Amino acid sequence: MTRHVDHSSAARSADLEAAASRPSKTNCTTTANHTETAEERLSERGKWWREKNELVDHMVDEMSGRAARPISVKEGTKLRDEATSERYGDNGYRSRTWSSVLNEFLAWYNDYRFAHLKFLSPDGDEIRAPMENSHQPGYGDKYYAKLKALERQIVDEYQELYTAMLTFTGSMRNDNGGWRCPADHLREVIDTWRPDEGRGVYHELRDVLSGKNWEYALVVEKHGNGYGHVHVAVFVDGEVSESDFHSVIDTHLRHCDIAYKDAHNYHSPDPDARPISVNRVDPDIDLEDTDTNSHDVEAIGNLGSYVGEYIGAYGEALFDRSIEELAFRAVSWATSTQLVRFSNGANEMIDEDLDRGGDDLLEDPVPVSNPDFDPEDPQGSPVKYENVGWELLGVETVDRDGADLHTIEHSGVSYTAIDGSEHLDPPKKMPPDRPQPRVESSSLRSFAADDD
Repeated sequence: MTRHVDHSSAARSADLEAAASRPSKTNCTTTANHTETAEERLSERGKWWREKNELVDHMVDEMSGRAARPISVKEGTKLRDEATSERYGDNGYRSRTWSSVLNEFLAWYNDYRFAHLKFLSPDGDEIRAPMENSHQPGYGDKYYAKLKALERQIVDEYQELYTAMLTFTGSMRNDNGGWRCPADHLREVIDTWRPDEGRGVYHELRDVLSGKNWEYALVVEKHGNGYGHVHVAVFVDGEVSESDFHSVIDTHLRHCDIAYKDAHNYHSPDPDARPISVNRVDPDIDLEDTDTNSHDVEAIGNLGSYVGEYIGAYGEALFDRSIEELAFRAVSWATSTQLVRFSNGANEMIDEDLDRGGDDLLEDPVPVSNPDFDPEDPQGSPVKYENVGWELLGVETVDRDGADLHTIEHSGVSYTAIDGSEHLDPPKKMPPDRPQPRVESSSLRSFAADDD
């Protein structure tokens, strides 16, 4: 049973007391001269729990209308157990409010500060390493390393490299004039990529680029108000122009019931407002020489940095990020939404480049936690090994009673399907200016977005 969140002062006191029973900080270095006392550990945990409560209060104060919204009301939506609560007088479940989910997300993140994976090395030594998750500041370095690996490979393999950045979004307001449930909003935007039925954005993109070599990276990012939208970076061997991708944007409009044409206007007089941006890639370009662009599109020199700008506030401590960023990540966490995803071919290029690391690679096996672990994937694992020979003993936590070692279960994350209450969040009515469906399309969908 998940706990209900009360942001009163009494609830905060109880929360701080509960912090004492949660996993405590362990010392991962065998040469440290100082061992933390129980009081010091409790003080450290209390500090983070106070900061967590302050951030949740900040969301309630600054985003009151959004904070009170359930994150989902769509029948059958699967959410982490922490993001659901049991209906009163019923056997079903509903989603919790956005501020309550933020509270649970930040509490989960705080637990990571004090827990470590414990391994047995091939030599019989017990080694502890901090548990990782994709919301930690250092994880951005991994994404950037992958982007640079892809850049090296694709620049080497493609003769005439172009990149197109496509942006897809949807209305954050419902037909009652209120805020949409953020998880339902995000899913409706993402699902146009590969819909359950019919041909989606990916299929149209494949048709548009037929005969060319191309790969992609899909990035889910926040709007300024905490809702999500999607960028797709497309890497193409051969010249392309903005008009080549108009039909791709139109496909999103047809499939997304909350997508409006004015938010995806590829004819906008403001280039920065257009949903399509095309650049040729020239690694040797002199960025101070504005005469090097011999084409009708802008040239860029650092592809990894260009795409990396769309990934978000990586490198910055999570609790130091904006409340909108935290609210967005709470929804992503509750729905297990992968924020960065590469095409199969792009992943192969990345792996090939990293395998060439040679002396730069660690000689010893490197066991690490897997932040992309999906408990519904029978082949998945909560731990990844970059080499073999290490044994995972479990997760070690320390509290006032000493150290405890907990075995990692495959089903470490549990999900609950909620009951539907769609009448609480009716999408906006379909606008009349949408692109007409193709003959083979089975239904007419839509396309939308509101300003903050």
